[in-house]
Amino acid sequence: MTAVRASHDDQSASPARSRALGLIPWVPAARRRGLTDVHVVMLALLSAAAFFDGYDTSIRSVALTQIRGDLGLTKSAASALMAVVYFGALPAMAVTRWADRVGRRRMLLISIVGYASFSGLTALAPNAGVYAAFQFLQQVFLVAESALVWTMAAEELPADARGFGFGVLGMNIALGTGFAAIIYGGVFDPAGISWRWLYVVGVPPLLLVAVLRRRLGESHRFEAARDGGRLVDTWRRILDPPHRRWLVLVVVVTFLLQLTQQAQTFALDFLQTDRGLSASTAAGMLVVAGLPGIPIMVAAGGLSDRFGRRVVGCGFAFMTMIGGAGFFWLPSDWGVPALLPCMSLTLVGSMASFPVIQTYTAELFPTALRGSASSWSSTAGVLGRTASLGLAAVLLTGFSQSATATFLGIGPVLAVVLIATRFPDTHGRELEDTSGEGDGAVAAGPVVLPPAVAGAEAVDAAL
Repeated sequence: MTAVRASHDDQSASPARSRALGLIPWVPAARRRGLTDVHVVMLALLSAAAFFDGYDTSIRSVALTQIRGDLGLTKSAASALMAVVYFGALPAMAVTRWADRVGRRRMLLISIVGYASFSGLTALAPNAGVYAAFQFLQQVFLVAESALVWTMAAEELPADARGFGFGVLGMNIALGTGFAAIIYGGVFDPAGISWRWLYVVGVPPLLLVAVLRRRLGESHRFEAARDGGRLVDTWRRILDPPHRRWLVLVVVVTFLLQLTQQAQTFALDFLQTDRGLSASTAAGMLVVAGLPGIPIMVAAGGLSDRFGRRVVGCGFAFMTMIGGAGFFWLPSDWGVPALLPCMSLTLVGSMASFPVIQTYTAELFPTALRGSASSWSSTAGVLGRTASLGLAAVLLTGFSQSATATFLGIGPVLAVVLIATRFPDTHGRELEDTSGEGDGAVAAGPVVLPPAVAGAEAVDAAL
């Protein structure tokens, strides 16, 4: 354990800090699961990063109609532009892989600086091309940041509380999404304030970097792998058996699940253009519909620790499909009283199933390959989101939004089948057990740190 980590442990264990942490709503439940102050501080810091992840990701959805109008884009053109933006997750693979070489903490700090900076620059975009370029670059760092948050949480939390911790992270992503909807639909749009200010609000995470740098230590498991000479010498090791089988399954399932991206992105636009609701009403519906999902996300994570990832994750995913079908296909004259419950069912199911299914990427791969596995998963996700938006750009020229969303919804159905039949239940087991690392599944390889590491160290020192 490093001196820095020991210092953090001493600070987080003080009585005053314990009392302060007790003010966080989810902390009592964390205590009941045996999480210490050190775990709680780590989870709270990662949750702050997750909150802004949800916020920045949701801007393109909550303000899409206004962004389209300002940039002069049709629905089809906007779908194509968003597909280009999501390609930013491909370069994110390199950033995330570096976490297996130089550490999770350092790359997390760099990622937060990157996405917050490009968020602010997006507010200045004069046209659709520049908007797409800045959002593409933001996506590089945003995807990397998200993958590293989940990786660090998985490596630091005890086995019987890992699902709970993932539920807390997912909850904060949802809170970030709701915050974006509230400030735009409840404040900015009624007051005639441009959507561009939403991106300005995304700049403050830069201040979070200073706190993270002082309070967040490196992953214990990464430190042990590094000090024990167990960092792999090449990313290709993830293609060796038995990792290859899990990699293929994770990539395929992630790709299929992300085919709903177009429906998620255009949900509020659908309410405004196809159902005739105002931007404020649509944003308000998003907030109200998602409220039940916030406590349910944490509860679902805890349930998955007790009953298993498959039954809980697939159950809530099925709920999403039922709600989505009603949202897009119920008669338009039924109005908000019918749309709101369907929207809530969709959001709650999606919010509760996401953190449960997300655990597999961390649990099925050893420490030396966990960052690489996250990068593969992120890449599969971006390909799924890009395919969703790209296919929709074509389908929307001849079919309605409802028909387009239904066609793309076949992907998640197939993903749930794969999860239910091909994935193991990993709940209650340490990562060394679920990944096979304890059995020497990943042989020690030379620790190869390219010359570029010196540059990374310089960036970290600057931070």
